Amino acid sequence: MLTGLVRLRGALQAAALPLDLPGVAALRDHRQQVIDQLEDYVIPRLMSLDAPLLTVVGGSTGAGKSTLVNSLVGHRVTTPGVLRPTTRSPVLAHHPDDGKWFGQDRLLPDLKRVDHPTNDHDCIQLVPTTSVPKGIAILDAPDVDSVEERNRILAGQLLSAADLWLFVTSAARYSDQVPWEYLKQAAGR
Repeated sequence: MLTGLVRLRGALQAAALPLDLPGVAALRDHRQQVIDQLEDYVIPRLMSLDAPLLTVVGGSTGAGKSTLVNSLVGHRVTTPGVLRPTTRSPVLAHHPDDGKWFGQDRLLPDLKRVDHPTNDHDCIQLVPTTSVPKGIAILDAPDVDSVEERNRILAGQLLSAADLWLFVTSAARYSDQVPWEYLKQAAGR
């Protein structure tokens, strides 16, 4: 199966769709989304079926994602705040024995791994803690409806790489269109 998926990714990358026909832009976008999903989730997951279940805590701005992550872990691993957007760089809490699964070759390899808080969109903070059971990892993601475009893009990538979404919203954001679009994508996935 892995060989077939790698070949599929290669075939999709080679399919340039060079003619500017009506509707080709949407087809190019969809092709890139499939390539990204194969690279960010499907192929890495198949290569490491024993890897911890990646739970991405995502959702609306100001909904309490960071506070929920801290509560689940049992101590502060990510910084909650009142200024929006608060989380600009993802924070991944995992058991120390599971650290090998989150190296540069897995889970969005374009993101640099750091061991300290940062607001750099090109980094992911890894937080090993025995408070997280072996076999699961909890990731605090930027807002899907952020005023910062880079946050929205990164949130989408992280949600696509998730084994499980924990989608958080608030009463004030419940009816907003953007979170519902992500939930529709998740249902389709």
